[in-house]
Amino acid sequence: MKRRLTSLSFLAFLGLGALAYAQTTGVVNDADGFPESDVEVIVKGTDKVVYTDIDGTFDIDAQIGDVLVINGKEVVVTSNNLGSISYAEKKTETVELAAVNILGSIKLDPTQKIGSFETIKRDDLEQTPVASVDEVLNGRVAGLNFSTGGGQPGSANVIAIRGAGSFVGTTNPLYVIDGVVVGKGDDNSGVMTSFNPLSSIDPNQIESITVLKDASSTALYGARGANGVIVVKTKRGKFNQKTKFNASTEMSVQDIAFDKADFLNSKELVQWGGLAFYNTGDFASRLEAENYYANDVIGWDGVTDEDWTKAIQRDMSTVRTYSFSATGGSDNTSFRTGFSYYDNDPLIINSKFDRLSASLAVDHKASDRFKLGTNLNYSRVENQTYADAGAYSNPWQTRWAIIPTLPVYNADGSYNTSLLGNRDYNPVGLQRENKVGGTVNTFLASIYGDYQITNDLSFNSQFGTQYQNLDETLFWNSKFGDGARYNGYMYESQSQYTDWNWVNTLTYAKKLGDRHEFVANAGWEYQEHIGKVRSQDKQNFILDGAYMDNASQVLSVTGNKIKWTQISYFGRLNYIFDGKYTLNGQVRRDSNSTLGINDKSGIFWSVGGSWAMNKDLNIGFVDNLTLRANYGEIGNVPYADSWSNTYNSFSLLANTRNYGNEGVLILDRAGNPDLVWETSKQLNIGLDYSVLNGLVSGTIDVYNKKTEDAIFPVEVPGETPSSPNSIMKNVGEIVNKGIESTITVRPFRGAFNWNISANFAYNKSEVGDLIDNDAIYLEGGNKAVQSGRLFGEYYMVGWAGVDASNGNPLFYTDASETETTSNYNEASKYFQGKSPFPKYMAGLRNDFSYKNVTLSVFLSGQFEYSVIDRYSNYIYNDGAYYDINVYKESLTDSWTPQNTTASNPMQVYGNGTGSNKMSTRFLRDGDHIRLKEVKLAYSLGDVLSKSGISNLTVYLRGTNLATWVFDDKLTFDPETNSNGYTFGWQGKGTYDYTSPIMRSVSVGVSVDF
Repeated sequence: MKRRLTSLSFLAFLGLGALAYAQTTGVVNDADGFPESDVEVIVKGTDKVVYTDIDGTFDIDAQIGDVLVINGKEVVVTSNNLGSISYAEKKTETVELAAVNILGSIKLDPTQKIGSFETIKRDDLEQTPVASVDEVLNGRVAGLNFSTGGGQPGSANVIAIRGAGSFVGTTNPLYVIDGVVVGKGDDNSGVMTSFNPLSSIDPNQIESITVLKDASSTALYGARGANGVIVVKTKRGKFNQKTKFNASTEMSVQDIAFDKADFLNSKELVQWGGLAFYNTGDFASRLEAENYYANDVIGWDGVTDEDWTKAIQRDMSTVRTYSFSATGGSDNTSFRTGFSYYDNDPLIINSKFDRLSASLAVDHKASDRFKLGTNLNYSRVENQTYADAGAYSNPWQTRWAIIPTLPVYNADGSYNTSLLGNRDYNPVGLQRENKVGGTVNTFLASIYGDYQITNDLSFNSQFGTQYQNLDETLFWNSKFGDGARYNGYMYESQSQYTDWNWVNTLTYAKKLGDRHEFVANAGWEYQEHIGKVRSQDKQNFILDGAYMDNASQVLSVTGNKIKWTQISYFGRLNYIFDGKYTLNGQVRRDSNSTLGINDKSGIFWSVGGSWAMNKDLNIGFVDNLTLRANYGEIGNVPYADSWSNTYNSFSLLANTRNYGNEGVLILDRAGNPDLVWETSKQLNIGLDYSVLNGLVSGTIDVYNKKTEDAIFPVEVPGETPSSPNSIMKNVGEIVNKGIESTITVRPFRGAFNWNISANFAYNKSEVGDLIDNDAIYLEGGNKAVQSGRLFGEYYMVGWAGVDASNGNPLFYTDASETETTSNYNEASKYFQGKSPFPKYMAGLRNDFSYKNVTLSVFLSGQFEYSVIDRYSNYIYNDGAYYDINVYKESLTDSWTPQNTTASNPMQVYGNGTGSNKMSTRFLRDGDHIRLKEVKLAYSLGDVLSKSGISNLTVYLRGTNLATWVFDDKLTFDPETNSNGYTFGWQGKGTYDYTSPIMRSVSVGVSVDF
């Protein structure tokens, strides 16, 4: 029995992108809607034959109008798009596109598509060398912008779909896994400061991910869907299938994907220091100044040239994955169980990320009318990490914080703790003697029941829960670093977070004749979110070792419990006329406990329609031409998943020691009883097309998304002894406008297949009206908010270059950029017209297949945005600091009387010109193109069938293989961000020496038997 391997890809970068396309693809389901594998598919009247794979999918060379014979049933091909075919009573039926479950039993039917959404299939998810599933979406979905806090496994990520929609909280979309609402991937950890809760999910267990973008697609999620929704569907079993097994493994080696940082070695550092001291005018020659700097200032022995970057690293980072699954089913029961192990040894010594996962899915047909099923997923993550975001103990920060003339070890083999600018923070010793990390246990479960009350009326009930337990430890040794100040310090945090939701849906579906079809849904949903946090910390360790009993002094013991709830009612009506015209309306009412006590409820809705124009126009070469439009108003509670702002409607008290050692109660938070939802008003107009029997197909969407009543903290006057400095209010607007396009071209179809898929997106985010349209709000991360400006626009002093006559720095005095000054204090901050959110994004995928060989090449790009190094004022200090390292250009491209056109000012010891203070001197263009993935695979098919192996595939994969940037001064990865700011978007585009994004080369084997 010959299997057809799914096509992969290759080619150059077009600046466009889309969904992978095959001339006719489909999914064969049984009468109950479950996929069937090994089903024979024939193009009637030809010798073209394929068999469905384990997911029921097939890919066959058939044109519009052909008839497919599937297990004796005839199916007329009316579309070349991916479709779902169910057995029916009639002998001939049309191909129906695969529907996506969004809430309860409510589905989005792509055959009558009104909204904008995209689906990523399992081929892009399986055996990937990433710790978190959201990393796979990067570049594959039009309009989705992704950046990461670093390459350390489990790092928190920032995702914005069609731009940012809130000033506070996270820009991330809502995540739903098998019907369980699991929040927005916000960081709930107490020690692992960059931990991403989504890293608990094993990508190998996922069947598909659907990204919902507009109001029509997300309206049924009401108050939590304004930032978009990502629906994750895990793998399930098949009815009437003998048990099949799959075992796979992959081995990856990793290094840094993009790193152009070029710091000085010891000899160069002495030359730079000598130059800085010589420019003070206190030395007769540069040589005299160099000798003084080397001998009297930094105490160099003339030999040591330590590479601190290598000292903190392993020789290489490795990732090993192992997966096993069993799938099968009888007439009435199907199952799938899977186990996987993800083992990552990152570059930093003593760091570790291990994940053990197990899953079980069972579906049972209790009768002709009643079905029920369950999904169980468990994972255990062991994470050993390190501090980031500017901490002295951050090992990556030592690239500039420790000069190379200082050795890691003293002559007696002990750790060197006399490190000048980095004091006693020896990063090698800290990684080996300290502990930062913990264990995360996650349990995700759902159970559903479907009852067909009558032929037209059905009822669905689904209950889902996620329980996450975090046991984290921070230990500082007593010998050096932070712990020396405490004679040893330990902090332990135990956190439990429970989310559960219960959805009940009544569905009425009716066909009247051959031209009218109605589907009505009504239901309610209850959500509850509970967080419990307990912590303790102690100091003064009598004995060595990271155990609380070894410490003699308790510093604090704290605990807290937080809870919020939401109850919702929703309805949806879908009407299809003549298979060509679709009208849709949906409404949802939410009541959320985190809002003002005066009004906790909101009503959210959308309306839309589509017209299959090709069915009326009858143009011969047009396969599909569908116009669609929708408008809706969707709600958002931006902080609901961050837990710290659960009680914003109430004024809260806290205890403190403001008067000596006396404990007093103070006003800790000012409540706002009138706080209401943010409301996102969204308009989307789209066109789907396919021509020349699927030779070219694609989509175009134009949208306008306006957030009203956006929440952010408004300043309030301070009082004695202490008071909150802000109160949450609905005061602002955010406007996102853009266009998205996908295009797919299949130039070759036959024994040799070539698919070209591309996506392109443009989005402009602006701040609308605020409380005071002239005021500047939320300044932080070198960014600020003002009406009429780009969202997250950089707000900083403007750099005017170097004064060629004397080497002094020049700054623009104001936004007019007409006058300059050499005094930083005389320069004013102003908006720079640049944002960390890209205006343009693109992706390109090329899939080639010939017989049993497949090749895939995938590129992505982001354009017209800016990024900045948070510590530029240190690595470009122009002599202000003598005891830290700098870039080589400070030595080779700084002003001297012989080099008056240099890019950097004169290097002067004790530099007081302010040249190194934050300005646009350090702002870089983030524009780049990245080779995201290349994969070459070979499948043996059924060659080994006599040995019981139905298929064996070997492959070679490269991830983040190359990055091309457009700014030659950009030294760090353009897709990074910082988690060190109050509001998540303030860290967007800011590099603060978190772990870099990794480049991987992998080899893998997958065996079916």
